[in-house]
Amino acid sequence: MIKLVLSDMDNTLVPLGARHVTKFTRDAIHTLLSETDIAFGPNTGRDYVELLRLFSMDKSCLQTGVMSTGKRVMYKGQTVSLKVFSHQTLQRVADVLSGEKDMFLLCYPAKTNLFNPAYVVGPVDAAKLEKYERKLFFISGIVDSVPDDMDFIAATIACPGTPEDMERCRKLVTEACPDINLLSVVPQWFDVLPKGVSKVSGFEELLEKTGILPEEVIVFGDGENDIEILKKVPHSVAVANAISEVKAVAKHHVGASADDGVAHALLELVRATKAGEIPRFMVEN
Repeated sequence: MIKLVLSDMDNTLVPLGARHVTKFTRDAIHTLLSETDIAFGPNTGRDYVELLRLFSMDKSCLQTGVMSTGKRVMYKGQTVSLKVFSHQTLQRVADVLSGEKDMFLLCYPAKTNLFNPAYVVGPVDAAKLEKYERKLFFISGIVDSVPDDMDFIAATIACPGTPEDMERCRKLVTEACPDINLLSVVPQWFDVLPKGVSKVSGFEELLEKTGILPEEVIVFGDGENDIEILKKVPHSVAVANAISEVKAVAKHHVGASADDGVAHALLELVRATKAGEIPRFMVEN
């Protein structure tokens, strides 16, 4: 019996370039939640308030989820786990980048709002910063050092330049700060993660706190950062636009993000659950 559905957001639930999930997808989530006992939530690097925008301010769609790449975990409206960065760690990252042209650290408060404010640490080219603001939907303020009067749940590094510049940045930062990992899911951009924290660690915390078993979970994904968690569940699902590595790992396959593939799968899950059957997408694949 399925008790939980988790879905990646960008290019899985949200079509590439879209500013929010479709109404059809939100309606499908509502149907799942109202007509079954199955919990639904995002499994994503985005945090709660940013997700609220993506769900068109519909809180019912994110009562459960693994958010901020495992740093925030929720189940049916309750926070299961919340991890924030130490200020010392973030300042070490900022110090390493201070001598690098065009590379800079951004820190995102745990208590935030729909403007998605970010603190940019150190000198930065205003034109390059504005480009990132438009592309990634945040509003920034430039500071000399990491503020020590608030908690930060997320941090990123901007690294304009070549793939070689990206690798040099990764080497510099991880050697100076061995307690973090860098993950790149957007070109010229790193997510900063505390070592040991990931979508998988958040997922495992969620299962531990709820008693849900891996075989009672369906996980949808499309990208490289979904592969590890897809390997953890028997009911792993790739959307049609997923990269080849994800398609190879996933046991089941559904339509593309642009065609509301996950939403159609959710509606089929509702039908099958009521009928006491296995969903067609889990049989046909």
